[in-house]
Amino acid sequence: MQNTDFKARREKVFNMMEDGIAILGSAKFVTRSNDTEYPFRQNSNFKYLTGINEPDSILVMTQKGGENKTYIFIRKNDAFEEMWAGKRLGLEKAQDLMDADQAFDIKDFEKEIPHLLLGHRNLYMHFHERRDIFDLAQRISGDLFNKKRKSTELPPSEIKNLGAIVERLRYTKDANEILTMKKAMIATDKAHRAAMAFTRPGRNEKEVAALIQFIFEKGDSQGNAYDNIVAGGNNANILHYIENNQELKDGDLFLIDAGSQLNYYATDITRTFPVNGKFTDVQKDVYEIVLESQKTAISHAWPGRTAPELHQSVCNVLTQGLIDLGALKGSVEENLEKGTFRKFFPHGTGHWLGLDVHDQNPYMDGTGNPMKFEPGVIFTVEPGLYFPKGDGEIPSHLQGIGIRIEDNILITDKGHENLSSMIPKEVKEVEEACEKDYITFLDL
Repeated sequence: MQNTDFKARREKVFNMMEDGIAILGSAKFVTRSNDTEYPFRQNSNFKYLTGINEPDSILVMTQKGGENKTYIFIRKNDAFEEMWAGKRLGLEKAQDLMDADQAFDIKDFEKEIPHLLLGHRNLYMHFHERRDIFDLAQRISGDLFNKKRKSTELPPSEIKNLGAIVERLRYTKDANEILTMKKAMIATDKAHRAAMAFTRPGRNEKEVAALIQFIFEKGDSQGNAYDNIVAGGNNANILHYIENNQELKDGDLFLIDAGSQLNYYATDITRTFPVNGKFTDVQKDVYEIVLESQKTAISHAWPGRTAPELHQSVCNVLTQGLIDLGALKGSVEENLEKGTFRKFFPHGTGHWLGLDVHDQNPYMDGTGNPMKFEPGVIFTVEPGLYFPKGDGEIPSHLQGIGIRIEDNILITDKGHENLSSMIPKEVKEVEEACEKDYITFLDL
């Protein structure tokens, strides 16, 4: 995101601080096995405030006497290390990239941080990440207090949650962030269409998963935003099924929950379609209920509304549908009150979306009420119905059916925009998409 003003983002953080120093660490490499590591994935809050995509880095922001300062601690350039592990940003480029006041070698953090801590009332840190930095800052502050207790400049006496500040800022996306997510959606659209066209009885889930991953890696995206769910038949009733290795069978449905990412900004889309390209009558009945509930929820997406309101609208439609299918007995009101619908719809209707696929934004405001939608908020709407095989309480004609339909919704000044509206989801559209030639989506 070349046009991102990281300094402006940090100024917003400063505006929400009270006479303090903020310390935020980057992510670390995570061991896969022995001496090998998983691909590096930056801490989203760190990325949001710095734009830096390297490990072993620490952001320090100080606010004193009306003056705001930003410091970055990062690895120095090292020709030998870079020969093995790739180019480093280095101090000068890091300072320029994020428009910091000064850059230090990460090895000097313990030497420099004591004097930066002095003279601040509050220490802002993330409570649940980089415990090593959290503990170090606390220890140094305690040592400084014992040494400086008679001084006019003392270390912070109160610790506050930096994560809550940054994540509130991330709740709404700016024009650049929205454009990035729209660009990521291009590959997601191609992948879902290609999967519909490629699928047929006898193929394996892993073949379809590989096709999706190929498109995510080849297109204008940067791989998958999360572990894709590629679930044929009864596997769709495992909400986070990621084995993706079973044969696809004639007459089954196929649930694919897959989204690409660009500059860490995620898309998150689910489509369900027939393996053989044609819905059976009962599959169509269930599908239309889920689709109606999703459309109803999306129609309520506008500024001032809340996620629980959308969820309730979904529950109303699904509960009536479950009664119509014979899966529930009694009235809608009675089943809603008892929560019996949760057996078939056990999850929420959606979640925030952004730098994380489950974006770290607040769901409740400062008064304990649900956050209201604002222009720039992006979230998923993903109702589903699940009827696992082998449950004697479920009518036999429904067993083995698992359906979820998920879109990504942007709140606008006048309502909403469905960022994934181009991906087929009407029954006729889906069946037509299953008849296409998947090669046309590969850009070979």
